[in-house]
Amino acid sequence: MIPTTGSRKTLLASIVVATMVLGGAAYFGLDILRSAAANESRSDIGNVKQSANRIVAVVDGAEIAEAELLPFLNAGLDKAVAVDRAINKVVAANSADKLYRQVAKTALQSARNEVLASVFINQRSQEVRNSVTEKDIKTFYENRVKADDFTTFKLKFFVSVDGKEAQDVFDGVGRGEKEAMAKLTWVRKDGEHYLTAAEVPYGLGVAVKKLKAGQRLQPVTVREGTLVLYVDDIKSNPKPELAKVEGEIKDLLVAERFNEDMKARRAAAKIELRS
Repeated sequence: MIPTTGSRKTLLASIVVATMVLGGAAYFGLDILRSAAANESRSDIGNVKQSANRIVAVVDGAEIAEAELLPFLNAGLDKAVAVDRAINKVVAANSADKLYRQVAKTALQSARNEVLASVFINQRSQEVRNSVTEKDIKTFYENRVKADDFTTFKLKFFVSVDGKEAQDVFDGVGRGEKEAMAKLTWVRKDGEHYLTAAEVPYGLGVAVKKLKAGQRLQPVTVREGTLVLYVDDIKSNPKPELAKVEGEIKDLLVAERFNEDMKARRAAAKIELRS
């Protein structure tokens, strides 16, 4: 089976901290499912969200804001215990900075890049989205959305690590041999098996659009081996109304503009590659 292309993926990344998993469990409140205060923390969460920037403690000059209590409150601790755990966390952080300065510096830089990149992506994407107008969407629809983009293809395939076997199947299908045809299977397994050119695996949609029903694509090398594609049927579909695709068009415009913005910023950045 060969994969079909997926939908757009989200841009956000997670920050994963792989230390303190076992040794710090009880001390930092990670093992809190047994907390007797689990049912009492709900009101605390609401109060903290309303005053997220209020300082609740200072440890050796490092301030702890109420917002930093949310992970503990969400896990079931009451506010007093959450403050205590947050203090422990800052004590440990300050100790790391003193005892393991270089390791801490590297970890902070990595975390900084992750956090700030996420902030930029979130904020800039929203700004770009807000800049897309109804006129932009209509212009895209009129100039770039074509009826043939919605033509669908019913495709079968055969793939083999043996190039000769693939060629034999290709030739046999061309002659209409039942044995060769029986080796083909649907690219899309579900429903009526139709897919658009954009969904054809390995970017072969452009080549498939040049074929007619009953024709096959010349064998092509892919990750799994040598691939044979056969067009079983083609269905012409009307261009959808603007209202039905304006959301997708807006997403595409946002992606295009964001990528162009990033290209310009990268071009302006001073980048030094070091081995």
